[in-house]
Amino acid sequence: MKKKVTKKLETVEIEKNIPPVENLKTFDLKDYLTNLFNLQDDTDEVGSLDSIKRSVEFKGGNLWALVFAIFIASIGLNVNSTAVIIGAMLISPLMGPIIGAGLAIAIYDFELLKKSLRNLSIATFISILTSAIYFSITPLSEAQSELLARTNPTIYDVLIAFFGGGIGIIALTRKEKSNAIPGVAIATALMPPLCTVGYGIAMGNIKFILGAFYLFFINSFFIGLSTLIVVRFLKFQSVNFVDEALHKKVKSYIIYFSIILILPSIYMAYNVIQKEIFKSKVNKYVAENFVFKNSKVLSVDFSRTEPAYIDVSLVGETLSNSIIKSLESKLKKYELDNVTLKVNQSGTQDVSHVLEMIGSQNKRDEATKAKDEKIFLLEKELMNFKNRDLLVAKASKEVAILFPEVQSLSFGELTFAASEEEESETRPSLIVKWKRKPNVNQKKKLVTFLQSRLNIKGEIEVIHE
Repeated sequence: MKKKVTKKLETVEIEKNIPPVENLKTFDLKDYLTNLFNLQDDTDEVGSLDSIKRSVEFKGGNLWALVFAIFIASIGLNVNSTAVIIGAMLISPLMGPIIGAGLAIAIYDFELLKKSLRNLSIATFISILTSAIYFSITPLSEAQSELLARTNPTIYDVLIAFFGGGIGIIALTRKEKSNAIPGVAIATALMPPLCTVGYGIAMGNIKFILGAFYLFFINSFFIGLSTLIVVRFLKFQSVNFVDEALHKKVKSYIIYFSIILILPSIYMAYNVIQKEIFKSKVNKYVAENFVFKNSKVLSVDFSRTEPAYIDVSLVGETLSNSIIKSLESKLKKYELDNVTLKVNQSGTQDVSHVLEMIGSQNKRDEATKAKDEKIFLLEKELMNFKNRDLLVAKASKEVAILFPEVQSLSFGELTFAASEEEESETRPSLIVKWKRKPNVNQKKKLVTFLQSRLNIKGEIEVIHE
């Protein structure tokens, strides 16, 4: 008989070191973003205040730097050189008083505010006077694209000044200074508008004066405004106690003034955008409809101001009235309803002949250009010969001192021909007459010296006597 065996199983509890749920840290997106965009870290309040207050000063070296920078910027605008204008903006000290004024309002430092505005006014007057003097005496009086670009400020200039000023003050308040300030000086463009005002005064053009000064005022105000906002955000210590009523009044004035200042720039930006939209419609209309086998479009002119028109000049076969009527009827399709179409026709039947004439003119222009380049190269080569003659005269005196054993030397281009079958070859040659027979080392030193002194990269043919 089998016995039934029952085995008792024991339950063993294993203690696990698991912390309570409440001790586990969870990811907090708000805290992460707050730390990521925290401007308070790396802020140097004392050093920043001292640096900005010093940049407000406008005398001595700062003032002369401004005058020279204005001259450079005026020349750049005059010859339409972007690189020169950028260089002038980099050395301009105009940013200091503007940032100083924004800081002064933010910390209620009324003495600093008066000083900043006074120095900014002086700098503005001197800048305009300097540029007006330059443009009064320069023989180049035509307004270039760089000048014209400073006469029609838009809302985009407001945004550039505001964000540029913000970058500038953030960079200035850091312990570790960055290279942001030169970039801000270039982007916000304080000097070119003042130079354009000077140009307007010299030429008697009131539109240039008002447009350019408005751009300068926009840039200055919104750089100062962004400085004020950033400094307030950083909670810099106020210099004077101001009650809540005055604080609200200052805030209201700034808001109202900002709106008044922005409105004209919004209107100008609207006009610029509308002009570009109109231009795009005109180009599309002409490209899609003025396609004829025996007629070609030479030029297109247009205006969106009343009376709006599109002026198309054609060469080739004359278009019939019915075709022109058909072209006019298609204007509505391109949202050009109130635009008058003008078609100028040359009456030339053979368009290929016209195009051939244009091609011949282009070829003549290319030939003239090639001749000009050849003349330039020949003049350059002639100048090199003249310069080399001067160098030879100087080198001869130096040789007499450094190589007293040399009696005389002659330098020039000699033509060598080994035989009648071979082509002749011209090489720089040197004829040296020695007082006594030289050794190899002396010959080598003399040739090396003359190659370096006469700037000859190749070999010299040397004849020793």
